[in-house]
Amino acid sequence: MALEAIDNLLLTSDNNANWELFHENSKTSFVEPHPTFKLWPTDEVIVGHMNLLRRVKPFTDSPKIELPRQVPASTRSFDEVLFQRSTARGFAPQPIRLEQLAKVLIMSYGVNRSNEGTIFPRPFRVIPSGGALYPLEIFLHAGKVDGLAPGLYHYDPEDHNLDVLRDRDESDRILPLFVQQDLARNAAAILFIAAVFGRTVFKYGDRGYRFVLLEAGHLAQNANLTAREMGLTTTNIGGYADRGVDRYLGLDGLNESAIYLMLLGHPGKEEHTGHHGH
Repeated sequence: MALEAIDNLLLTSDNNANWELFHENSKTSFVEPHPTFKLWPTDEVIVGHMNLLRRVKPFTDSPKIELPRQVPASTRSFDEVLFQRSTARGFAPQPIRLEQLAKVLIMSYGVNRSNEGTIFPRPFRVIPSGGALYPLEIFLHAGKVDGLAPGLYHYDPEDHNLDVLRDRDESDRILPLFVQQDLARNAAAILFIAAVFGRTVFKYGDRGYRFVLLEAGHLAQNANLTAREMGLTTTNIGGYADRGVDRYLGLDGLNESAIYLMLLGHPGKEEHTGHHGH
């Protein structure tokens, strides 16, 4: 096929392509009305609305587990960790330590500035967020974590603790939700990155959905690099049954939904031999 014909094919709009519709609708415009407010809001209006929204999902009736604040010190250079990042194709069956899990969580979405004494209503986190609105929530299934019973947990980054949602191993329920079930079988922990879309789209409309997805990527890469520095490995997962995962997490799938998953554990035999994915 001639290059001109290929170019014409690529430039032809497909009315059935939802991604095209989303990309077009989520473009920033300076002439269209604001998606939420009758007039384009001032900073004071935005801050007032933020004060009406929760900063973290509350699980007030759930037991809390305080995570270690003394986490393993880094021993490798940034350059070394960055160039050693790889996608795990298998995991060894041994458990990870609670201190290692705590470091992955705090380095991925932890608070790094309180903003006390300012008008800004939310603490800042270790990653960028559109409007500093922080719409993400981390759930995790602990399968093999020393010092943590198997079960489902929710991470509270402001208190740096875990909400205990279900203190039982539900691997048999989780594994069928993965496209690659065997890959997830030996992971020590599964991180579920979920979004509360309203925290961002009230300000940015459809554009905010882009920002939520970008933020999930920032979070995942921090987790990848933190795990690698400690000698652990990760696999970022996009192949999962969305509705099943949302039901498992207790999310409605519309206002709140899982958007990214991650497997965490020790490198398997294949990883040690140098046959890394990308």
